[in-house]
Amino acid sequence: MRICCIGLLTAFVLFAAACDAQQDPPEAPLQIPNPHYVTFSESIVVDAPVDKVWARVGGFCDIAEWMNSPEWADCRYLQGDGGPGSVRSIVNEVLVGKTRYSYTYAQPPRKDTLYNLAHGTLAAEALTPATTRLTYTMMRDDSMLPDDAARKRDEDARRARVSQWLKNMKVLSEGGKLPPKPAGSLRPPITTPLLNPNPHYASLPMSIVVDAPVQKVWARVGKYCDIGEWGFRSCKLISGKEGEIGAVRTVGHSVIVGQTRYSYTYTQPLRATGLYPMYHGTLEARPLGSGRTTLYYTLVWDSSTQPDDDARQKQVEDYRLIFEKMLHNMKKLAEGGTLTPEDKEAPVKF
Repeated sequence: MRICCIGLLTAFVLFAAACDAQQDPPEAPLQIPNPHYVTFSESIVVDAPVDKVWARVGGFCDIAEWMNSPEWADCRYLQGDGGPGSVRSIVNEVLVGKTRYSYTYAQPPRKDTLYNLAHGTLAAEALTPATTRLTYTMMRDDSMLPDDAARKRDEDARRARVSQWLKNMKVLSEGGKLPPKPAGSLRPPITTPLLNPNPHYASLPMSIVVDAPVQKVWARVGKYCDIGEWGFRSCKLISGKEGEIGAVRTVGHSVIVGQTRYSYTYTQPLRATGLYPMYHGTLEARPLGSGRTTLYYTLVWDSSTQPDDDARQKQVEDYRLIFEKMLHNMKKLAEGGTLTPEDKEAPVKF
């Protein structure tokens, strides 16, 4: 079965081992041929329960309050309501991955501009019933910076901002108030047009219940290259390490851009030619009572790359067939079963 040649090569890389490689057109080279992905995280402990913390600072547009910066008057949604695929007015950032207590965002690429694949993840984790760890992680490709000194300055500046943001979130989550915004000017709008001039972000949430505890489920199907068993014929890491943000796998040249204890979000880098669908996938395992787990697979992508509404609807239906089959494969493996050749057959022909 062939599913490779469907226009959006980056979107349908899973099950690509079933394709005849000699008949597939070669993919365009990466826009940045030798990326170097770097990551840093800052954390803070908040004296409040995780549900209270996330309700106070975990909304996608809560950033306007806890950033407390004169650069931004407010935050509003240009698309969506704060769920996957939402776009906020702050630098057109898109919510590309979401779990119960985390979200990952990215900015869309702009025309005639190198794309550093920058992503940020805000996550909350319960430490005790009354305390929470807030973690802010940033990743990006720093290969376009001129030297190590420039990279160090860039990271130091980002760390300083993130550290202050976390302190502000702690104050708010613990019931306090922030001081007035410091004096300054609004940031001027970015005038460089988007690569896709009129993006429209679609999201597709899917889930399945697994009869096994979350630790067992994630150990069995949650490693980044486990996709080589439940969704693809093989998978190897090109760079980075298993379980680390910035790791790149052979399947679609996909990069981990966000993760929590039981989740990861991935995307694919911009190539030198063609439209960029901002395709992201998030796999999450969430405990469901005693000894059971819900696996969530959520996709986010820019459907404006499709020619019309019929093509967009077909894309959604095809995605659903492919990824729901993967969820069934994961369930079977996590519950101790073995996949058959039929389990790995692509459910869609193109």
